[in-house]
Amino acid sequence: MYDFTRKAYKVLFNRHLINLLRTHHIDTVLDVGANRGQFGSLLRKLGFKGTILSFEPLADTFNLLEKCSKHDANWHIYNFALGDSPGSHALNVLHGRGLSSFLEPSAYCRDFLQKKSSIDESLCVSVKTLDAIFADLPCDDTSRIHLKMDTQGYDLRVFAGARETLKAVQTMQAELSIHALYEGMPDYLTALTAYAEAGFYPSGWFPILRDEVSLIECDVLMARNP
Repeated sequence: MYDFTRKAYKVLFNRHLINLLRTHHIDTVLDVGANRGQFGSLLRKLGFKGTILSFEPLADTFNLLEKCSKHDANWHIYNFALGDSPGSHALNVLHGRGLSSFLEPSAYCRDFLQKKSSIDESLCVSVKTLDAIFADLPCDDTSRIHLKMDTQGYDLRVFAGARETLKAVQTMQAELSIHALYEGMPDYLTALTAYAEAGFYPSGWFPILRDEVSLIECDVLMARNP
């Protein structure tokens, strides 16, 4: 039953996402935490023809992102992480590669995801802020931006480093954890409060991860309060 529900939510998410982008005339997507390029590929599948700017710090995963985007002249990729301050930070590479994070897995995460949550290695990666690099990106203050964040507990750090960039952001997408998967990550109420204070309010909620009785993590799509 859950597998059926998850597939149904993916269909609803895809429909809601592309409608949101079209309604707000989005021409640029900042794909933060791009992994292998799954989100960029989804955007193209859904008919988005604007600029995609994807950020992925892990070298081997970045190579897969490069292969995914190489025939798309309007898809630009960057091999560094984004956060609230520039520098080099240790990234925990988990056995479930898509779960890799600057934070350590929580006891709840280790119990629920087991082997996938084990740390295989720790790598030093470059971190920049969106505000610091915005002038060098193929977009400007006139762009209408969708900011997508999928950084495994680090979304608010990315958000904090984008205060000036937010002037061009019309819609957003972030992960919210009901049960913390990483040590020290903000809870979902803290995250929602920060987004609301910046003028962004939920447009749709879509489960990512749950057990038989509880919602663990979800994607939230947001738009500026009209």
